[in-house]
Amino acid sequence: MKKMNVWYLSAHDQPKGQSARTYEFCQELLKRGHRVTMFTNSYCHWTHQELLGPDEKWRIEEIEGIRVVWLRTIHYTGNGLKRGANMISNAWRSLQVARTLTDRPDVVVGPTVPLGTGWAASRIAEQNGAAFVFEVRDVWPIALVDDGGLSKNHPVYYAFRYLEKSLYKKAQRISATMPFVANHIAESGSDPAKVTWVPNGVNFERFAEYTGYDGGTGSPLVVMYIGGFGTAHDVITIVRAAKILQDQGVDDIRFVIIGNGPKKAECIREAQEAQLRQVEFRDPIPKADIPKVQMGSDILVAAVLDSPIYRFGLNLNKMFDYFASGRPVIFSGKAPNDPVAEAGAGFSIPPEQPAAMAEAILKLRAMQPAQRAEMGQKGRDYINDFDMSVLSGRMETLLMQAIQDKEAARCS
Repeated sequence: MKKMNVWYLSAHDQPKGQSARTYEFCQELLKRGHRVTMFTNSYCHWTHQELLGPDEKWRIEEIEGIRVVWLRTIHYTGNGLKRGANMISNAWRSLQVARTLTDRPDVVVGPTVPLGTGWAASRIAEQNGAAFVFEVRDVWPIALVDDGGLSKNHPVYYAFRYLEKSLYKKAQRISATMPFVANHIAESGSDPAKVTWVPNGVNFERFAEYTGYDGGTGSPLVVMYIGGFGTAHDVITIVRAAKILQDQGVDDIRFVIIGNGPKKAECIREAQEAQLRQVEFRDPIPKADIPKVQMGSDILVAAVLDSPIYRFGLNLNKMFDYFASGRPVIFSGKAPNDPVAEAGAGFSIPPEQPAAMAEAILKLRAMQPAQRAEMGQKGRDYINDFDMSVLSGRMETLLMQAIQDKEAARCS
């Protein structure tokens, strides 16, 4: 098999950072003998930390065999104009650094979020005669409309939609984290046969310390949420379910809510106003610490709004980490795919219904520890096919196909 030189562009995934998909694929491709370069922002929008010195525009270093290009971009918080400036600066820096590198890629991967980074990847591929793979992480710009951040009548929407369509057409292959995007890509004027589903997965090596779960033999049982407080997340329903349980006199359930985002203040305020005694909010934790922290839970919760944003399917990173911990999971949401129901690893409930969540928690509380442990084990069994070492084979094949398609087009 030909060894590839892969350039993988990202804006927000950092080595050993809060979001690890890009870096973990880079690691797996490296293990398979390929050369890998990862482009990413030096500024983390989750922790608001800048890794570069004040005079550095970029830095290139090797981390665990991967060439990592850290890009200085404009800092931002929230979803204002500075976020747009950050997107533009990421694209500009990526193009700037790519011109300084002396080797040439065989294939360049770029994401839909932000679209500017995907465009930069397509330009770098074009300038080097390389294949381009477009990675659909979220479907922009329609996702921005679904979460209320953008109107379909806004000029920015039309510009983003034009760019999205052009990138689908330019791509030799399309990698999608969601299982039901092919029709959208066809409606966008591109070939749905170019699409391969490469979902988010889990690196079982990160859970090496997992020694099984006793099902929760102590008291209180710990219900845990780890993730964002973004516009599409529904953490407030967890808070309201906690209030229902407290009002019912349930005092052997404790809630630990970990993460950050624009809706966190609202959740904290409501918990304080309700004087919830069994709810604890914590700051975000590094991705590497998630397995250990989840070992302190008995029930894990994923909650999203009732939103059309999920019509292409779920691609929640946390779900696979949850399953890997061997704990039962409550999923509150509506989507065409439901990993919890498919695995039998917990309970699925309608979105935005605190009473339903409280009821699901009480059902798990009423079970014997062995029953909860059995549910958790079903989740672990379910994700065997979603281990990064398995998914990397799918990604490797996709990248090879993209290179072959590029070569065939060149020869025709």
